[in-house]
Amino acid sequence: MLKAAVLGAGYMGSAITYPLSDNGIETNLWGTWLDDDLISGSLDGLHPKLKKPLQDGVFPMYSKDLKRAVSGVDIIFIGVNSEGFIPVFKMLIDIIGETKDKNYYFFKLTKGLVNFNGKIVRASQAAREIFYKKFGSKDFLWTTVGGPVRALDLAHKTVSATMYGISEGICGEKIKEIISRLSTDYYRIFTSDDLTGVETCSTFKNIYSIAPGICDGLFREKKEGLYHNTVAFLFNQASIEISKVVSAAGGKKETAFNLAGVGDLHVTSVAGRNRRFGEMVGKGIDPDTAFKKMFEEGEYGEGYTALKLAMPWLSNFNINVKTELPLLDTLHNIIFKKAEPYDELTRFIKNLGS
Repeated sequence: MLKAAVLGAGYMGSAITYPLSDNGIETNLWGTWLDDDLISGSLDGLHPKLKKPLQDGVFPMYSKDLKRAVSGVDIIFIGVNSEGFIPVFKMLIDIIGETKDKNYYFFKLTKGLVNFNGKIVRASQAAREIFYKKFGSKDFLWTTVGGPVRALDLAHKTVSATMYGISEGICGEKIKEIISRLSTDYYRIFTSDDLTGVETCSTFKNIYSIAPGICDGLFREKKEGLYHNTVAFLFNQASIEISKVVSAAGGKKETAFNLAGVGDLHVTSVAGRNRRFGEMVGKGIDPDTAFKKMFEEGEYGEGYTALKLAMPWLSNFNINVKTELPLLDTLHNIIFKKAEPYDELTRFIKNLGS
């Protein structure tokens, strides 16, 4: 029997325990030092974010219990936020380094770029370097979990289809065998060997989904139901720009127009936390204040952090942000240069293609 640990007891980390449980996989749900209330609530019978009990075979554990949480497991899902990814992964590798004869399968739920040793990189790149420093030439059995999967929908077993980006070669074949044991009739998993593309999409969809949220903040009160055309215009541009970023990063352009790209962008744009962050900004709340307010409420706006790191990361590639990614540039101006949202969006729409 397979046994799993999920690191991070927030929305997605907790939601993934449902298909794991339904596949008969005993699962330890470990909460970080920020998740104590989530673990306490789950132990009392109701997960505070998902508003429902965890299933049989899922065992909530506090942050002090990381070693116990990963003891004897085969699969490790990592669902902490991007800022916590490096410290948690380092702790994890130190612990499992004590069992060097065992192969672990890593599934990254974390979305976003990370600052690793002074460089902005994809989280999987940092994880690979940390892993090989500890284990040398041992197989790095890594999967980046993309979308589109909204955690609440998954926890309530609404039919979902998602894209997993997997390693190539022998490692990829081993991972596929494990993945075949994770699907359910309501959680369909499709795989892609474009790990770079899947991971890049999962980062930038969080950034671009801020745009329809800004529209909600600007127009919903006075134009409820009358700005769908504007959102569609922004969605189309976001899809085009994500495909350019994926290509520049070394991924496959077509990944941006599959589940991991447009699919994930859609669900995040209509129902994600980054949409909510954008709505607050569109209503006139200072972006830094909006991010902090959400964080204090237990909601992490990954798009804010990803946008901050995207600009230095994109400087590694032959891409001109102002001319090739004008919507990204517009969002950066609104969020970090404090441009007025309506004026900046109007400028973008007027100048695009001219």
